[in-house]
Amino acid sequence: MILIGQYDSPFVRRVAVTLAHYHMPFTRNPLSIFGDAEKVQALNPLLRVPALVLESGETLIDSGAILDHLDEQAGPARALIPPHGAERRKILQAMAVSTGISEKIVALFFERLFHKKDAVSHTLEKRQLSQIAHGLAHLERECGSPWFIDSRMSQADVTIGCMLSHLKLRMPELFPATKYPKLHALSLHCETRDEFVACRPGEDETVPSAS
Repeated sequence: MILIGQYDSPFVRRVAVTLAHYHMPFTRNPLSIFGDAEKVQALNPLLRVPALVLESGETLIDSGAILDHLDEQAGPARALIPPHGAERRKILQAMAVSTGISEKIVALFFERLFHKKDAVSHTLEKRQLSQIAHGLAHLERECGSPWFIDSRMSQADVTIGCMLSHLKLRMPELFPATKYPKLHALSLHCETRDEFVACRPGEDETVPSAS
């Protein structure tokens, strides 16, 4: 399998961490949606990453759909999302909040990057900051120990862990450890795992300058 995208994307990274957790061999083509736009769009008409090229040649897009396929391949006993029940719903809800936060982080980051300060929509900025803060507060309330739900890592942990590392990379001021102690502990717990260590963004995985 070939994973398309850079690890500075929390969506690409959560797929990579999941692949590593399942010990599913893959190679990576770190295409950029900016520097390699035509190549990425040939794989995904929406010009988004990740994409996963299967051994059959089929290409899957959208991290949620890719994770669903990987869980199916891993089987219900190993899957990071249970096949049914209350735990499945709780994990999916936590993932929905976490990916929503990631989307707002990305949107706000690029709003600030590609617009001069006086051209940034402060109404939109205020709304996005509120969405991020309320999302983090919700996850903090729901977070258990050592993992989000119980003693076993789930896809909630993978998704939240990748979201938090991205937040600390792009906007660390929005994630003070004293305000979110349970999420901070979860983030540190995730980043000590081999799956996360193997999928950290490299120095060359960056976004374009504002110019």
